[in-house]
Amino acid sequence: MNDPSSYNFSFSYNLDANPPAPREEELIAFDECVEYPLPEQRVLLRSKNSGKQITVTNDVAYSLRLCREFRTLPEHIQHLGREIPELANEPEDIRQVLNSIEQAGLMLSAASKVKSLVSAKPFQPSETNLCYCILTCDRAEALARLLDSMAVNHHFLERNTYHVIDDSRAPESRQRNRSICADFSTSHGMKLHYFGIEEQNHALRQLKAQLSEYAEGIDFLLGRYEDNPAIPSYGRTRNWGLLLSGGRKLILVDDDILFQRVKPADDEKDLEITSLSRVATFFDTDSEWEKLPDGGQTDPTAGVFHQALGATLTETLSLTGKDSLPQTALRNLYPSDYAWINADSKVLLTSCGYAGDPGTASNIWIYHLPAEYRQQLFESEQNYQQHITARNAWMGSFGHTFRNQCTLMSAVTGIDNTRLAPPYFPLFRNEDLLFGVMLHHLHPKGLFLDNPWAVPHLPAEHRQWEKDHALKPQSYGLLDFCSDALMLNAPTLPTDTPARRLSECADFFCHLGRLSDKALEEKIAEQTLGLRTTQVTRLSKVLSESQGAPEFWKRDLQRIIQAGEKSLASPLPRGFQAVPGSEDEQRSLARSQWQLFAQGIQSWEACLQAMKDIQTDAS
Repeated sequence: MNDPSSYNFSFSYNLDANPPAPREEELIAFDECVEYPLPEQRVLLRSKNSGKQITVTNDVAYSLRLCREFRTLPEHIQHLGREIPELANEPEDIRQVLNSIEQAGLMLSAASKVKSLVSAKPFQPSETNLCYCILTCDRAEALARLLDSMAVNHHFLERNTYHVIDDSRAPESRQRNRSICADFSTSHGMKLHYFGIEEQNHALRQLKAQLSEYAEGIDFLLGRYEDNPAIPSYGRTRNWGLLLSGGRKLILVDDDILFQRVKPADDEKDLEITSLSRVATFFDTDSEWEKLPDGGQTDPTAGVFHQALGATLTETLSLTGKDSLPQTALRNLYPSDYAWINADSKVLLTSCGYAGDPGTASNIWIYHLPAEYRQQLFESEQNYQQHITARNAWMGSFGHTFRNQCTLMSAVTGIDNTRLAPPYFPLFRNEDLLFGVMLHHLHPKGLFLDNPWAVPHLPAEHRQWEKDHALKPQSYGLLDFCSDALMLNAPTLPTDTPARRLSECADFFCHLGRLSDKALEEKIAEQTLGLRTTQVTRLSKVLSESQGAPEFWKRDLQRIIQAGEKSLASPLPRGFQAVPGSEDEQRSLARSQWQLFAQGIQSWEACLQAMKDIQTDAS
């Protein structure tokens, strides 16, 4: 940043000296631009969205980068004055520059976007056949508990199909689960299809016989990983769910929940289209969620949850009872997502939150919560110490929330499987994160809808967060590494049809699998440094916003930031956390699995088609 005497915050590039100003209350943000350096401390800015361009000084370009959040003009002026002390006493200069940028077409308007989103025509969804797939693994008691809650809160319809996909390792667990499904079907007069290892192997043999040229890739996506049974295979059962649903709307249900709606702990908020992650409030006792039943509707998958799948944004707004939106609905939308949000954007995935265990292995997300949700942590140091270890919260969205990027996990997930969806990576954790990134790549204009209710997530085993986990250096697991790598490379991949984009995903993983050892080590190092520096920057911003917070909060934030700064000078990881073996063995395993996943992706459309004629009953 330049000193006050040399800070050049002026224009001399054929712009109106007194351009018309946007209304004071209008929310505006600086557009995403490519920057082209020029002589004499200048830079050419060209919008990635509109193609409009302007030449400004380097100092103006720096200032505009600080305007990438939707604010009113007075809020932008105040923000720039705080961030750039040289401009603190120059509000009229800032106003003139921002008015000029707006005149040049490089400021985005929240008001103009929301006007384009709402249709006056009401939407009447047609009732369609749904496929429910319950995913279970060695938790017979949890499966029985889930089914009992479904019997109370869900209306089983003949037009829907219901499957239990069993990934249990223990033979006695598989036998118990099969009996539970048979007994439930008999006692409730419906057909709950059990899809266990025999049924899976029977279908797998048929798929490989029909698609022999893809046999190895199909085995990776759908077969049991015999090399190391201890490696979790959450994505494998989800792949079977995508195939069993046969191009219908799919509802995936984890086995360790209760199938009932729990309303938000706070008042429901207004609908929002955002780029931010979920929020949370914290429970003081394990049973506190029981005070929050949703009296109006008990089924978490009813109504908007499944009706929105495949609907456009305007149709979904109609489902939620909205005939107009305030511009504030876009206040937390990033310019990078702005262009993808359109009236005809389709909802690809629906979800809801967690009441109880949020399902996250680390508590670091607590420190990234927006300011209004951090306040509960400040009530007392005793409560703070409890909340950062107890894994007991209401985590989700407090109003219907649309996102263009999938950053969430859900114990109940709706997928519009009438459109091409990618396969899940069959092994390791964060399979839902990678699936969301790939789904977004296939359908860049697609939306993810988070609904303002939760389901009780009650694992049988008692879980706690490690108190000082946030002090550990950040490192990648295998699938979050892939997710970030794909997002970094996505702009260079073609953007024509979903099928072509799926093929490019296969090429991407094939390329990862062919990286030399040195190149892979360097890629891990580069992404890890990006991960760590981003966290230090974000938490430093949180600390600067916490001037009125208690000392115990600021002290812990400072400790985490200092640990993050220290990690930048520490030896970087050369492998992946939660992957067995030495770091050399981890990289070798990753490369081989990326190659197999690439083969599986190449087979996926053929699998979806062939599965329509596959007999799934092993008998």
